[in-house]
Amino acid sequence: MPDFGIQLVPEHVEIRPLYHPRSPGLLQGSLHMWIDIFPRDVPAPPPVDIKPRQPISYELRVVIWNTEDVVLDDVNPLTGEMSSDIYVKSWVKGLEHDKQETDVHFNSLTGEGNFNWRFVFRFDYLPTEREVSVRRRPGPFALEEAEFRQPAVLVLQVWDYDHISANDFLAIALLSLPHPQPLPPALASVPWFPTLTQP
Repeated sequence: MPDFGIQLVPEHVEIRPLYHPRSPGLLQGSLHMWIDIFPRDVPAPPPVDIKPRQPISYELRVVIWNTEDVVLDDVNPLTGEMSSDIYVKSWVKGLEHDKQETDVHFNSLTGEGNFNWRFVFRFDYLPTEREVSVRRRPGPFALEEAEFRQPAVLVLQVWDYDHISANDFLAIALLSLPHPQPLPPALASVPWFPTLTQP
């Protein structure tokens, strides 16, 4: 049973078929289980906790310092010079409602943008599975929320800001979030250490 972190030899796991009285010949599923038998003269060991893992609240801190070699998307009608008004948009997949944006670096002639901008994303995370857990309604008519899990991926997009027309998409980077490590004591007080940490 690897989902619960319990290592059992396959021969020790019993599988029992499940049937319903109204459909006696139709298999409805199966029950995977194990049975422990202990001698009476020895006290029983503590019970094994097989509850599903609960997500842990994490905070991801991202600093956008600069961009380089960004596509120059705009043409100055008077000079013919190419430029871009660069900004960065970011979110964690599954948490699209928490999209965040930098300010705009106007009139970049070289594709370089300077920001020193900080994003902070808070989410529930399952470290062992490396998945983000999101609770939301599965549809517009659903009354209760359901849990959805998906791989932890940070989305970074570079856009060109336009005053009149729609903004232009320029580039994207998808970063799989690493397995979180506790901060070393010397860095625990550094406010923007670049790692995934528990609050």
